[in-house]
Amino acid sequence: MAKKSMLLMLAAIMMITLLAACSSNSNNGGQGSGATSSPTGSAEASQSPAPSEDSNAEAIRNGTHKFDPPVTITTVKATDGTFKFKNGENLENNVHTKWALEELGIQLKNLWESPGDQFATKVRLMLTSKETLPDVLMTEDMALINELIQSGHYRDITDDFEKYASDGMKELYSSHPLMWSQVTHEGKKMALPNFAHAGNDNAVMWIRQDWLDELGLKAPATFEELETVMQTFLDKKPGGTNNLIPLGLSLGSGGNNPNPFAGWLGESTWVFGPYGTIPYQWLEKEGKLVHGSTLPEMKDGLTRLNDWYNKGYISQEAGLHDENKLAELIGQGRVGIVVAPYWLPNWPIPDLKKNVEGADMLPYPLPTLNGKSAARDTTFLRGGLLVKEDFDHVDALFLYLNRIFGRVSQEPGGEFENGWAKDYDYTILADGSVSVAEEDIQGGKVGVAKYVLIDLKNPFKNLEMLANISRGVEPKTSAEKRAAMSNPSTLKAAEIVDDGWKNGYAIAQQFTGAPTPAMQSKSGILVKLEGDTFISMIYGKKPIDDFDNFVKEWKSIGGEDITKEANEWYQKTK
Repeated sequence: MAKKSMLLMLAAIMMITLLAACSSNSNNGGQGSGATSSPTGSAEASQSPAPSEDSNAEAIRNGTHKFDPPVTITTVKATDGTFKFKNGENLENNVHTKWALEELGIQLKNLWESPGDQFATKVRLMLTSKETLPDVLMTEDMALINELIQSGHYRDITDDFEKYASDGMKELYSSHPLMWSQVTHEGKKMALPNFAHAGNDNAVMWIRQDWLDELGLKAPATFEELETVMQTFLDKKPGGTNNLIPLGLSLGSGGNNPNPFAGWLGESTWVFGPYGTIPYQWLEKEGKLVHGSTLPEMKDGLTRLNDWYNKGYISQEAGLHDENKLAELIGQGRVGIVVAPYWLPNWPIPDLKKNVEGADMLPYPLPTLNGKSAARDTTFLRGGLLVKEDFDHVDALFLYLNRIFGRVSQEPGGEFENGWAKDYDYTILADGSVSVAEEDIQGGKVGVAKYVLIDLKNPFKNLEMLANISRGVEPKTSAEKRAAMSNPSTLKAAEIVDDGWKNGYAIAQQFTGAPTPAMQSKSGILVKLEGDTFISMIYGKKPIDDFDNFVKEWKSIGGEDITKEANEWYQKTK
């Protein structure tokens, strides 16, 4: 009897083992073909080729996979006046969506499109009305990103990025300590960061070269020399210019979020930098974050601007001038000096040359004060691409991202070496050369980059490339050869910006996280207080000695809370 029981028990064990093996094979087979058994046991089996899920992941990282049947990725899009189409196309059906479907088996679907100033409102309405949210959403609005993360509808992509991102993407996104800073919450990567070109709006001093030549002046290298040049412009009125403005400032810049000193055209942070502060910017002092607008060094910069205002070096209406108004004044030939980005030869200098015969503006380094120059370093961080929590095809999204990353790497012979789409944003001429000129592209040039889910870029590559060409480095890649055809003044200005990085005069914003609760509730009133106070001091309507009272008020109405939260974030990131 005991022997019979033992035999029954052994039979049961064998049956359980066989069932377990069948179950294991069934599970592997469910993931795809290609699984093999290993006669030598579990240790060797664990080293055998991974199931097809991993094989697909490798193909996705390499950009060689194609989904069949196609999968859909939904999104929403903020549009503006630069969106253009040709050949009867639209945002839903165009050369890029066709490429994604044909090459990757991915259908890009826009749930809706909206002007940029209405975009955040429409997204918030989707949240409150519990509408179906898009699979992916790209926005530069950090307050909106924070709300979407807090809603719980969008996911942590830390593991997704590690699993599916190509080696090139991983290398880029780990190349700078700030890369993930805006979209990291509690240690989780909550969006794929979006970048602008670094240094895109960094400070370069542009001067009417024809005026310098007419008056026999050299470009100023110091604040003292700058003041001499501005006074000479006023006294001599070069070119017979009426209502001349020696220094163009856009103190009315910023619209609903005014920052009178940091307009992308006519900025003046360089006036404060040599004294040791950058207004409206978070700086590190003794291991803690401080707000540049509240430092005592602000008084020196305000005193300098008030003096220039009183002497007529800046317009009496500078507080009303935004960037577009200043561009108009430059185009009219009234502005002698302006501190502005490296790309000024694209606009508005062409308007100046058209309207004033013989006129030109050339780039020079910022003037120094006591041997120092400093200005803000415009941030390259621009929000990010969020991914919906229940989105089933994150693999498809990364396949798409890995392929369009070819536009960033610009490898010779790559599908995006010359641009996004032939006869859209570039064309091949009869002699085999590449042209991106509007007049060479049949039917006109359109910016295909506007159609993509996210315009991936290496934020540091563009300006560095231009600077190297200015220094005489021989262009080799297709992108470098196109860059070499840029206006020489553009190349020289890019070199000046790059030198600024190397010499440490570009001062970076030290707070790059999502808006804190106090920032969301108090920033508006604080920014208004700063703007009203500083403009009044420059105009002489309020004594600069009142600065200490301004700081006390700033702290009492929310600044102290914001500073506390900013430092809590900073200590965590450190």
